[in-house]
Parts: sequence; structure tokens; C-alpha cells
Amino acid sequence: MIFPRGSALYENLNTSFAQLDAMLAELQTNQFTGYVQLTGWEYDSTLLFDTGRIVNAFETIKDQHRTGPAAAANIAVKGKEKDNAISVYRLSADLTQLLANLSTAEPLYKDLGNDLTGLDKLIAKLQSEKHTGSVQVQWAHGKDAATILFREGKILDCAWLAKGATVSGVAILDQIIQAAANAPALFTVYRTDLARVYSAELDLADSFARSGVLSLWQTVLTLIEEVTDRWVKPGTFNAAFRRACIAQATAFPFLDPFVAEFEYRDGQIKFEGQATIARFNAGLSACVAQTARDLEAQAATQGILAQLHTAAADLRAEQAARLEQIGLTATLPEVFKA
Repeated sequence: MIFPRGSALYENLNTSFAQLDAMLAELQTNQFTGYVQLTGWEYDSTLLFDTGRIVNAFETIKDQHRTGPAAAANIAVKGKEKDNAISVYRLSADLTQLLANLSTAEPLYKDLGNDLTGLDKLIAKLQSEKHTGSVQVQWAHGKDAATILFREGKILDCAWLAKGATVSGVAILDQIIQAAANAPALFTVYRTDLARVYSAELDLADSFARSGVLSLWQTVLTLIEEVTDRWVKPGTFNAAFRRACIAQATAFPFLDPFVAEFEYRDGQIKFEGQATIARFNAGLSACVAQTARDLEAQAATQGILAQLHTAAADLRAEQAARLEQIGLTATLPEVFKA
């Protein structure tokens, strides 16, 4: 999807010198409405803001696309890499809300050829039907593409990528229609429900803490695994942890191994779920606490809690502030009891 440019606040700031975290904090404080675009080699991403609140994220890595918290979390990581570019564009509230909800849009018509219908006729039909959503235009040759955005039949904006440059505004609609008539092109119409993303009260600000939280949890799980497997035998922790994940999956569905949103294997955490950081912390704390209690209750691993307390002492001292910040010292006394 090609995003309209709107009013530019910043363009092509190099991440070697500009700090994405600081910029986002400023935009939140100023109740910014619009989007932040982060681009790099074979990488493109967008964070949408509504009055200072991050309401959706879009990310494209090569030909792979994702949206929501997982996209926002990776944007936070990419924002710390050198030689990516940051641009910030202000949009109207109506347009921002429409763009935020396009991640849940459903295809109404897919790949209509301009040999069957003209773009002008398709637009007229959607206007008469008071369509809310978008029309995506893809030319058959090259990478040229366009997005036409509708809200209740009114065209809010257009964006057109032509010959490597993006232009936007309702005024370019006639040019898009003419270009779509002069060369083979396909039209896909998406219909969206404006309540879907916003009704979920999705705020992705905490997704920017996700990479740090996952790193800390990875350290915690690795420590428990090393202590347990050294105390008994390799594989003991993983077996107990998997059972606990299944037991906690009713309350925290992302822990269900069969859903495949969360995985801990070979000392690495993989999390592609939509849960907030607070929800993730609560679920994993419950799972690790149950794992520790279950191990302590078994004859072969009895006494493991004392071993964990001793092994965790250095981590508790080194990461006291972070552990306290996400509540692990309180929710995991099985590991972090002083």
C-alpha cells in the first residue's frame, strides 16, 4: 500500500544521527496525528499516530508483510540501526483512522483488469455505494502502483508511486485514471470496518519496549534451564516448561505450543503474538512460576528453588531496576526471592 504524503514535518533523517525513540516521545507529547515512516535496504515500515497514540504499524521486509504489535516491535529494533531513514508526515484524523484500519480490510474485488472495466467507472460505482476502504492499482509492467482512499464514498486522498517517486493528493486522481487507461493494470478493492482496530483500544507504545523485555526473559529462562538441567539432566526444564505452557494456555492463549505464537528453544525466545507487553509478562510469569513449583514437587528435582535463588542472585543485583520495572521480582518469588 502506498501512503499519502500529507504535510511533511521531517524527511529522510538518518538514524545514525536521529533517535527514533526520542522523536516518538516528542510526537506523543505533542499529540501528533499522522505517520512515521522508517525505510532502509529492502525495508519499509510505517507507524500511525492518532493524537499522540500509536494505533497501528505496517512493516515490509523484502516481500514479507506484517502489522500490529509484532511490526511495531521490530520497527523499534530497526530504528536503532544506522543508515535507515526517518520521515514524518502529518495527516487529518479521518485519513489516519482509515489508514489504521486498512490492516483488517477485506477484498471486495480482486485483480480486476482494466480490459474489463475502467478505473473511472469503478470509482464512480464505489462512490455511489458510499464505499469505505481503498482501491489498489498495480500496473502490469514495473513497480508503479497507486492507492485511492474512500470514506463513505468520499475520496479522502490518493497516493501514486510512479517511476520511483511518490506523489499524493486528490488532485492527482485524474492522472492516475489516465495512466490506468493507457497501460495494463489491475484493480483490487478493499472494504474496511473503521471500528475494528480502534475498538480494540490498540496502543502500540509498549511494543517499543518489547525487544528489551524479550531479551530479559531470555536471560531468565536460560538461567533456569541451565540450573535445572545441571541439577538433573538435559531436557528436564524444557519438558516441565512445555507442560506449564499448555496448562496456562487457557488464560494466556499465546502460550499454547500449537498456536505457535511463543517459543523458547535453544536459549532463544521467539514471540510473534499480538499480546501486549503487560499481558506477555503476566503469562510468562505464571508459566515460569508453575514450572518452578512443579519441579520442586518432584523427588528428582526437590531443592531446585534454593538452587535457583542462589543462581539468580547476580542477575537480581545487575538487573534490579529492569526486573522491578516489569514486576518480575514480585511475580516470580520462586526465582527472585531475596
